[in-house]
Amino acid sequence: MQLLLDDDSDVPLPLDAPTREAWLVQCGRAEGAGSLERLKRRLAQCFALSLVECLDADLKPPTEAQLSYATDIARQLGLNLPAEAIRFRGEAMAFIRRHAPALRDLPRAPPPPRDDG
Repeated sequence: MQLLLDDDSDVPLPLDAPTREAWLVQCGRAEGAGSLERLKRRLAQCFALSLVECLDADLKPPTEAQLSYATDIARQLGLNLPAEAIRFRGEAMAFIRRHAPALRDLPRAPPPPRDDG
């Protein structure tokens, strides 16, 4: 069994005999129930999630925290956030490392006066 990723990349799937047998039974069930396409979509979603975990760390999507911080930096410094920084964790980290010092150097507004009365 092979996984076809694109026109140039196919990956052999090293399924053991019991897993292959279970897959064939699952396909037979889905086909008999008229839900083979639904099974294929579910399988595709599972592979897509697993593929992300196989990528090098810098090619994974940025975390929500990284994206939020990079967006704050860009907004407060009046910079454009590069598309690559939105797509790739390594580029998001490079943007943060490059521009976070300038954000830290911005003067901070004084806190509002306390009303003790």
